[in-house]
Amino acid sequence: MNRVLRNLPLQLTLAMLLPGLTAAALDATNPAMEKFQQDMKTAVLNGSITVAQVKQLQADAETLKNAKAEQEPGSPIDLLTPFRAVSSMKATMASVDAKDRETLHNDLLAVLANKAQPAASADPPSPGKKLGKDIFKAVMFGNPTEPQVKQLQDSLNELQDIKGKQERPLQAIRALQGSKSQIETVMNTGSFRPQDRQAVLDDLNSLGPQGGGMHR
Repeated sequence: MNRVLRNLPLQLTLAMLLPGLTAAALDATNPAMEKFQQDMKTAVLNGSITVAQVKQLQADAETLKNAKAEQEPGSPIDLLTPFRAVSSMKATMASVDAKDRETLHNDLLAVLANKAQPAASADPPSPGKKLGKDIFKAVMFGNPTEPQVKQLQDSLNELQDIKGKQERPLQAIRALQGSKSQIETVMNTGSFRPQDRQAVLDDLNSLGPQGGGMHR
């Protein structure tokens, strides 16, 4: 049991309490982190989280990490793999004892409240790159269906292809409008946080005639 606790990744304990949350969004020096870690250990010792559940969450976290590491500029965009990993985390957390889950969730809110704001980038991302990042965030924090995620993935890859091909202007515009319309439909019909939905819709309005670059 002690070995399991020592090996429990910090980024995993954060991710499983707020679906889709990644370690990059948190500050490891946050003063609320120590209490959060201790409450996580207490939950395991209380039997609220089993060793089998910890192992499953670790496996899902590794899948999420690998999916991000394997996503190279220009390669096909993969939303389904991280979506499935996060969905598995949600399913596992649904069976964790409610009392400890609430305690840990409150700890996480404290961590987020005290999180240091990231420094602003000197070079803002292109509209296409921002769209990819905002869709990824919307999927991870929302509750879309797998077919909706597949549609978003396909549409992003179509936009990426538009940028890479030397299409005639009219063909490029039609292809761009079609992909944008598909993304807009999913965002308006799927279960997403309002702020994430609005960010994606704003990104769509900012796309130029060639998609603006689509790397996530």
